[in-house]
Amino acid sequence: MVDVRIVNSVLAAVQGTYEAVLQMQAQFGKPQAVKDITPKYNLVTIIVFLGNIEGNFVYAFNEETALKIVSKMMGMEYNTLDELSLSAIGELGNMTSGSIAMNLEKLGYKIDITPPTVITGRDMKITAEGLIIKLPVSLFITEDVELHIAIRGGK
Repeated sequence: MVDVRIVNSVLAAVQGTYEAVLQMQAQFGKPQAVKDITPKYNLVTIIVFLGNIEGNFVYAFNEETALKIVSKMMGMEYNTLDELSLSAIGELGNMTSGSIAMNLEKLGYKIDITPPTVITGRDMKITAEGLIIKLPVSLFITEDVELHIAIRGGK
C-alpha cells in the first residue's frame, strides 16, 4: 500500500501547477489502484523518477484539452498538434513532475526526474512495475486528463 501522503503531495502539486501555469482549478476523481496503464487518451507524456522511490508519471490528455492547455500556455489560440504544441504539453508534465518532486522531498522522498517523453498514438498500453495509481483529472470537461503514477521501491 502506498503512503497516502504521497498521493496528497501529488494532488497538491498538480493543483498548484495548473493554477500557476493555466490559471485553472483542477477537479480530481477518486484515485484507484489499477493493474496496468492503458491511457484513455492518445496524447501521453511520460516522466521517469528515480531516487528513494522510483517509477513513472504518465499524463494523458484528449486532443481538445491539449490544444486548450497549449492556448493558455501560449496566451493565444492554438489549433494544431505540432512540434511546438507537443513540446508545450511535455513542458507542462515537466513542471508538474518537478513540483511533485519538491513536495515528495518535504516528506523525505528524494527523487530526480527525467526530461519528458511525449507520445501520440491509439490503443497504447504502457508497461510499468510496482503499484499503479490512476487519478482522473477534470480541467475543461469531466475527466479530460488522466494521471497514472507507478511507484516501486528505490535506492
